[in-house]
This record gives sequence, C-alpha cells and structure tokens, in this order.
Amino acid sequence: MELTTYKVLTGLAYITLIIIATYTSWKKGEKEGSVFMLKYLRENKFMNDTDYANFMRHVRSERNSMGVEEVSPTKLKKNDKEKEKDISNNSE
Repeated sequence: MELTTYKVLTGLAYITLIIIATYTSWKKGEKEGSVFMLKYLRENKFMNDTDYANFMRHVRSERNSMGVEEVSPTKLKKNDKEKEKDISNNSE
C-alpha cells in the first residue's frame, strides 16, 4: 500500500512539474517572440518611429489594465548579453 501511494504521489509530482515548466516556458517564449518581432519591424523600417511609439503606448496601456510587469529595453539587452555568455561558456 505504501509503495503504491508513493508511486502515485511521485507521478503526480512529475506531471505537475511538467505542466508548470511548459506553462512558464510558453509565457517566456511568447514575450521574447513579441519583443523580437517589434525590434525586427522597427529595424527594417516596416514601422516608423511614430507608429512604433503609438503601438508601444497602446501595449503599455493594455499591460497596465492587465497588471503585467513591464521590462525595460536595457534589462532586455542585459538578459541577451547574459544568454550569449552562457551559450559561449557551454560550448567550450
């Protein structure tokens, strides 16, 4: 009886961990993809500065209404640099 209960609890713990990891990864990827797309559109002149500023104002107002934490561009650049360092360290 104890062994069966242990196996069931262990299985549930693994399933819960997979669900949490999938959700977190999906949310992070969704945000990074959106930021990348905006950066791409701006750099390749699909959006001029005025369009970009209007769109970002709209996004910020949506975030404020939803209560989502805003990430500054400097923090994003810092995160990109840290990722590049991690990748270069792992390849050695």
